[in-house]
Amino acid sequence: MIFVENKNFDPALNHAIELYLMENYDEDIFMLWRNRPCILLGRYQNIDLEVNLDFTNANNMDVIRRLSGGGAIYCDTENMQYTFITKKTGEDVDSSFKKFAKPVVNFLNSLGLNAEFTGRNDIQIDGAKVSGNAQYQNKEKILHHGTFLFKANLYNLTNSLKSRDIKFKGKAVQSVRSRVGFIGDMIDMDVETFMDKAIDYIKDEYNITNTTILTEEEMKKIYEIRDSLFATKNWNYGNGSLKKNRKAEKYSCGVVEIGIDVENEKIKDISIEGDFFSELGIDNLCSILKGVQCSKEAIEEALKDIEIDRYIKSMNKEVFIDDIIKLF
Repeated sequence: MIFVENKNFDPALNHAIELYLMENYDEDIFMLWRNRPCILLGRYQNIDLEVNLDFTNANNMDVIRRLSGGGAIYCDTENMQYTFITKKTGEDVDSSFKKFAKPVVNFLNSLGLNAEFTGRNDIQIDGAKVSGNAQYQNKEKILHHGTFLFKANLYNLTNSLKSRDIKFKGKAVQSVRSRVGFIGDMIDMDVETFMDKAIDYIKDEYNITNTTILTEEEMKKIYEIRDSLFATKNWNYGNGSLKKNRKAEKYSCGVVEIGIDVENEKIKDISIEGDFFSELGIDNLCSILKGVQCSKEAIEEALKDIEIDRYIKSMNKEVFIDDIIKLF
C-alpha cells in the first residue's frame, strides 16, 4: 500500500483524484484529505430532497455527488476524509466495511477513545457517531472512504442539509439527531495534529514507507476528470424531476424512495433513490422495469433472474416488488 499526499480543498477535484487513482494505479492506496465547506451527496440521492440549495447557493458551498452510495454529509476544513483503494478479495460487503473500518477504529482507540464500528457503516465513540463510511466498486477494485468528524461549522451543517423524518422512522427522533459527536471535543489537539497522527498510524499499520505526490501530468488528467464529471451540473443535480407516484420507506439498508410514471397501464419511467448502498448501481434495474405492465405478475417475471440485493444492498425482492405495486 502507498500513501498519496493530497492537500487540495476542492471537493470536485478530490473526488476526481480518487477516481484517477482507482483507474490508473496498481498499488493499494491510502489517502487523507479535506474539503472547503461543501455537501457530499450520496450517489443515489435526490438533491432537492436532501440539500437546502437556497442556503448552499447563498453561501457559495459546493454540492458534489459521490461515486458511492450512502447519505449526504457536510464537510469543511475542520473535518477530513480518508480513502482506501484496494483490489477485490472476494469478501462480502459487510466484511469489507468492517475490514476498512478496523484500522480507523484502532487509531481512535490508540488516542484513548472508546471507538467501535456499529450498524451498517458508522464508527461511534461512546455511542456518538464520529465517522460514516461508504464504498464504490468496479470490476476489480473497491474504493472505501469515510469521514473523521473532528469539528464542523454547526451553523452550516444545520442549515445546509434538510431534515427528513423518514430517516428516523422507528426510532426516537431527537435521540438519533443528537447522536453525532466531534472528535475534537474529546481530545486536546488541533485538526492538523490529528491528521498527522492519523497518517502516521495508518502508514505504520500497513508498513507504508513512502509518500506519493501526484505529478503535474497526472494532475492535468485529474482536472479533466473533474471538469467533465464531478464539477458538472448534470452529474451533481441529475434530472431533478420527481415522478408522479412516489413512495419512500426506511429499511435496514437505508431509505429507498421509488418514483413511477405510468402510461397505458405500463411503467413509463421509474426512479430509485435513497441513501442505500449498491454493488451494481440502479440504472440497469430501472431499465429492466421500464415498459413493464403494471401488475405483480409482470414485475415478478421481469425480475425473476435479478438479484435485488446486488442493486440495493440488503433489500428483499418481495418487499421491493410490493413497494412498486403500491404505486400503481
